[in-house]
Amino acid sequence: MGFLSQAGHLIVRSQTTPGVYEPDTGTAGMGVKTRGGTLAPSRELLVPDPEIGGGRDVADAYLGTVAFSGDIDFYARFESLGMFLKGVLGDAAVATATGVSTHTFVPTDGVLPLFSAEQRIANGFEVFQFSDIKMNTLHLEAEANGYLMGTVGMIAKNAISGATPSDPTTLYDNTPMAVGTNITVTYNGVTLPAQSFSLDITNNLEDDNFRLGSFFLNDVTEKRREMTMGFTIRPQDSAYWRQAVYGTPASTSVGGLTTKQATVINISTYEDIPGSTPPTKYSLVITVPKSIIAPFEVSPSGDDVIEHDLEIRAVRPDPAVDLTTFVLRNGLAALA
Repeated sequence: MGFLSQAGHLIVRSQTTPGVYEPDTGTAGMGVKTRGGTLAPSRELLVPDPEIGGGRDVADAYLGTVAFSGDIDFYARFESLGMFLKGVLGDAAVATATGVSTHTFVPTDGVLPLFSAEQRIANGFEVFQFSDIKMNTLHLEAEANGYLMGTVGMIAKNAISGATPSDPTTLYDNTPMAVGTNITVTYNGVTLPAQSFSLDITNNLEDDNFRLGSFFLNDVTEKRREMTMGFTIRPQDSAYWRQAVYGTPASTSVGGLTTKQATVINISTYEDIPGSTPPTKYSLVITVPKSIIAPFEVSPSGDDVIEHDLEIRAVRPDPAVDLTTFVLRNGLAALA
């Protein structure tokens, strides 16, 4: 008898036709080595409310609608990361040079792309084929002394169980990983002395659009997009606090306007992209032209060194300027 711990796989593939599982997912998709998470269905048992004059016991109950959604945790690698960026932002423009492909992502104001996925849970527990997937959220984080890790939130409209599992061996993304010593941050052109960083994109997808006569979601609709970044720093003065709370670094009293400045996060690997000429690192550069530090409290305690947990929100005051740009360099000419 097999064991039901740790083993399993996730293969994701761009989907061509709505409502139709991409047939070559198991042979041409992107294999992701996950840390945990699943899109296995969740649903409720519908229990009637107590009625006056009825008995003290529940007489019966029924199964409700089904949502295939969940968060997938992973160590960030530079081919599968492109697929996740495509999911939360939209298709990328691609430029290819000797050995190097540059994928430039800007957030779409239209409909997000669809994906299919095969997920095998544990060693023989279950194999799912999910279709009509949209990617709702993407979270990236790293400590100064740690790996770049991520979580992607997915919502699927349909799934089947009991599929024959594919062999993902040749599909896995085995590109290098990045660590905190490969990551730098600038705010307003100045290097931010960050001890850690996080980034969150959410599309606030509507995940409760059920219809009478059906168990399944009718649609998954994009709503307001949000992007925030978080950094932990040890400040040398009160400039960031004044900017966040008063409005500008030079303010000495409360104002109502905010200072909007550029944030740039640069992530790279130690390893070069194979065959690149000249030798080029795998990399991801995230640029936010306009961002605002959210107000925060300062709470000194004893002889503890003061630290700030900065939340920086991306804004788009000019519709002609994109909220953000992600530039990913790898050796993959086309995303899965």
